[in-house]
Amino acid sequence: MPLTDFRSITRFRVPFCDIDMLQHVNNVAYLVWAETARCVYFDEVLAEELSGARGIILGKMEIRFERPLEYRERVAVGCRVSRMGTKSFDFVCEMWSDDSGLRSAVCTATVVAYDYERKLSIPVPEAWRQKISAHEIVAPLG
Repeated sequence: MPLTDFRSITRFRVPFCDIDMLQHVNNVAYLVWAETARCVYFDEVLAEELSGARGIILGKMEIRFERPLEYRERVAVGCRVSRMGTKSFDFVCEMWSDDSGLRSAVCTATVVAYDYERKLSIPVPEAWRQKISAHEIVAPLG
């Protein structure tokens, strides 16, 4: 399974609640999985509390579906930062079947560094930039 560009990987089995009447994972579940992977990254790589005074807020999200996943299939979600800007950065999440070795979807999300107390965007903290650069296999583009 080619997740070689990802150091942050979340693994699980597709739960029953993510299956729709067409008997495969509903498209909304992929968005939740990508959000979960971003939160794990935020917690483990940036070492920031999700409910802290500063954090990230979602600006844009796109997903490209490639193949369906089914109930109880083993899934790996790779998450990495692909671009760093002044106030925002981009995450790429890839969803793979550990059973078939095939990619199911690719999700890109632009997040904005945010001050929740003042309710406004902020420059990406230098400490975050350093932690992301140290963590990533491929340096994020600027």
